[in-house]
Amino acid sequence: MSQALQNLLFDEDHRQMFLKKHGWEIMHSVGQDSSIRRYFRVSKGSQNAILMETVPDGSTHATPGHSLDDFIRIASWLRDIGLKAPEIYEQDLKNGYLLLEDLGDLCFRDALDSGEDASMLYGLARDILDHIAAQNCSLDLPDYYDAHVHRRHRRIVDWFIPLMRGTPNEEGLVEEYLTVWRGIESSAPPVRQGFLHIDFHAQNLMWLPSETGLKRCGILDFQGAMLGPRPYDLGNILEDARRDVPAEVKSHILDQLSEDERIWFRILATQFHCRVIGQFIKQAVIDENPAYLKHVPRLQNYLANGPKDPILTPLARWFTQQRIDFSSAASLENLEILRPLIAEDAQ
Repeated sequence: MSQALQNLLFDEDHRQMFLKKHGWEIMHSVGQDSSIRRYFRVSKGSQNAILMETVPDGSTHATPGHSLDDFIRIASWLRDIGLKAPEIYEQDLKNGYLLLEDLGDLCFRDALDSGEDASMLYGLARDILDHIAAQNCSLDLPDYYDAHVHRRHRRIVDWFIPLMRGTPNEEGLVEEYLTVWRGIESSAPPVRQGFLHIDFHAQNLMWLPSETGLKRCGILDFQGAMLGPRPYDLGNILEDARRDVPAEVKSHILDQLSEDERIWFRILATQFHCRVIGQFIKQAVIDENPAYLKHVPRLQNYLANGPKDPILTPLARWFTQQRIDFSSAASLENLEILRPLIAEDAQ
């Protein structure tokens, strides 16, 4: 998010009025994510909390599928089923503020970087998903297949293929690609549906060693949750766009899946990579945010290897026909040359 857009969307006076009304003071910023949300650590006497600042629900700048109301009701459901999601202390939905329980600074990513046992942390993440899968989800949530998350796996065609070829896409290329995926999905076995966090990765899971059991994992950034094929979240955490998971840890968890679950893990993880590799390029070009480009080589590696699975043979064949070689590094230095190559209907 550019500084100009931040200045347009966020009103410091409104923020201070909200905090003053409830007796809190800002200590410092704790960053922002890739959507229109910022976070501040605040204090009231000896108590700390986190201020989430975003645009109000219904704003034209709101991230699709993400709302403050969704955050509140999903957090409540997660706590009701025995998991650790932040309590909501105060709210101002009209102006885009939530005051949340502070779950600390130690996300799984940082815990792993400091030497915490990877098998234990990724095993805990898998236990969280198993626990959620065992619940009867009472939430009214969007369907994965009707939502932007599934539709936008076409972004690899919209943004990555023109970059690799240096030419605009020919007419009908996106539909060819989508037809290949429809064939793959229709040939796959049935898969169980359930609650999907949608952004289940090591930066959205907090390591809370003073807690016990499943509550040692604090869960954040779940407001985009959906109902859909259960292996989706496992694909997010084991083939993280932002970090490498130890091969032995990944293999151990995947070995516990049924054959049908493994097939859908491969389908959903690869669709995720197809969406995110295009999304990171789009963010650099359109939003002037190149921070995620450093992860493109990792995504290329996933896309070089994932389609070797027999279920994805039609996709591998299609990429070969399009002369897309994921082992060749994408040129990411001067993305301005990409602008005239992008189709008007690119997502």
